[in-house]
Amino acid sequence: MLDLFQAGGPLFMVPLLLASIGVVALAIERTVHFRRAAVDREALHSAVREALAAEGVPGARRAAEEIPGPLARVWSEGLAHTHLPVPLLRERLEGVACTELQRLERGVPQVEVVAQVAPLVGILGTVWGMIIAFGGMALGLAAGVGLDGERLTEGISRALVTTGAGLAVAIPATIIHHALRARIDRFTEDLEQTIRDLILTLASAETTRRKAARQRTGADATTPVPSSPPRTAAR
Repeated sequence: MLDLFQAGGPLFMVPLLLASIGVVALAIERTVHFRRAAVDREALHSAVREALAAEGVPGARRAAEEIPGPLARVWSEGLAHTHLPVPLLRERLEGVACTELQRLERGVPQVEVVAQVAPLVGILGTVWGMIIAFGGMALGLAAGVGLDGERLTEGISRALVTTGAGLAVAIPATIIHHALRARIDRFTEDLEQTIRDLILTLASAETTRRKAARQRTGADATTPVPSSPPRTAAR
């Protein structure tokens, strides 16, 4: 392995090595972060809805704040601003969702850059190796001593090693990038559905509250008022 690294030359192999280490480290960090942020959307919805029915908005907000992750933060933000009209509330929740997605996407574009640039570094090493190879051939022929086998071998070896190294970094980086993007896309779908669930839940709770208020008002209106006892005539 060390021989291949030396054959490729530090000018090309060191950046590729550092890029591969960075991609692996970032993939591990993002995977751990995604696992901590992941939560069952249906279970979260049920828990908050039960707390809302039992303890009202303050209890539902406390239940959401006890659960980690971006979905729970959307619920907490929405329950903290139930006084807003639906359009303004939706706009605020979409802003929170965008912030959470930016946190989830942190570092992922860098993986895509490595996946795109690593093959180019390999191609650059290939071109550099061929320059060395043909340069050795030209010098040998010009000096009348024939081909310089050492320089020719060095150039071809560098060309092949750097190309392979670039592909060896780019292929896993591409796979990792697509895997991370797929997880982020699932988070995006869950956040969008969470916003819809929250607005529908608050609308349903408000409808139930108004219906109960109307029933109480109707019951008070139909309650007979006790009549006062007849007065006796004074003698």
